[in-house]
Amino acid sequence: MSFLSAIRVALDALLVHKGRSILTSLGIVIGISAVIAMVSAGEGARFLLEDRLASLGKNLIMVRPGSPMSQVSLAGTPLTNDDARAIRQDLGHELTAVSELLLVKRLVSRRAQSHPTAVTGCTPDLSPVRGWHVTNGRFISDEDNKKMANVCIVGTTLKDKLFPDRSDILGQTLRLEHVTLRVIGVMAAKGRSPLGFDQDDQLWVPLTLLQRKLGGGDRLSMILTSTSSEEQIDRAKKDISDLLRRRRHVQRGSENFDVSSVNEITDLARTVTTVLQLLVAIVAAISLVVGGIGVMNIMLVSVTERTREIGIRMAVGATPANVLAQFLIEAMVLSLAGGLIGVVMGLAMAVLLAGLLQWPLVISPLAVLAGCGVSVVVGVFFGYYPAWKASRLEPIEALRHE
Repeated sequence: MSFLSAIRVALDALLVHKGRSILTSLGIVIGISAVIAMVSAGEGARFLLEDRLASLGKNLIMVRPGSPMSQVSLAGTPLTNDDARAIRQDLGHELTAVSELLLVKRLVSRRAQSHPTAVTGCTPDLSPVRGWHVTNGRFISDEDNKKMANVCIVGTTLKDKLFPDRSDILGQTLRLEHVTLRVIGVMAAKGRSPLGFDQDDQLWVPLTLLQRKLGGGDRLSMILTSTSSEEQIDRAKKDISDLLRRRRHVQRGSENFDVSSVNEITDLARTVTTVLQLLVAIVAAISLVVGGIGVMNIMLVSVTERTREIGIRMAVGATPANVLAQFLIEAMVLSLAGGLIGVVMGLAMAVLLAGLLQWPLVISPLAVLAGCGVSVVVGVFFGYYPAWKASRLEPIEALRHE
């Protein structure tokens, strides 16, 4: 009997008991569909998170006041302009740019409208460090910082709240406490940060303006810098930490500052998604084992029901190898059918999850091929014993079976 004929015979045998065959392959269907759906969901979530992290800035390094362990700012040890100046002067050769930031929450108003928003005092280097650009107008310049110019850049969310009736707001004015500011630019939309903060609900002003006219003092909330490549991040972090330890006269392990990078968050996110996918794979493997046991059970029942058929085949010349191949192919076809149904269901679940959770749809061809391959392996592994048992039947005894 040819291989195609064996497959046709296997399909005919399985279709005799359609309900039994469907229930038998249900474990395989669930296992394969779960793997494909969750691999797709994990990759989509990872892609979305990495895209969100990229919006913070490429190869970004953050220097913040406070203990690296507690992440709480320590009184008397804030970052200052001198710290940023030292980093720029001593390490500028290995950094693309250094930007000082002072972050405060203030009420911004225009005519009868007001809105509490995040106000960021910054330098021109913020644009290359974080990859942020204005869509209309210009960014804050060195001249603005030297003159403490009363200018600002508005985020798109803040623009919609304060200027709902205007499309072009360049040259318009708004008030930040007692200071009147002129709008010189509108920042390109960045969306929400990985922590859920609306990055477009912000107002950017010259750092010197916020420090001297609005009572910020010489302190800084953060110093941002970046490297030209990902491979340089660890070295740059070490050099910045060494420099600040010397300036602050602290020993390693007792730092009153924290130097971290966006890549650390990215690595953590990758680890979490990998662990979740591994847990799903374990659950799916259990489901496949259960499905495989079902295949073995139904094939043993099939061997018992078709004992006389086996005897007749052997009587007319079929060898034990032919019988073994026939039942092995039946088990493989049953598992593969379950695997193909599982693939279809998994793809449908992946599309549904991507639509409901609003993240990118990422279909892994490797997961689909692995699903089909695993279903075949399960059929062969769990179907071998029933097929072997069928091939070992004695023709005379098989013909006598009722």
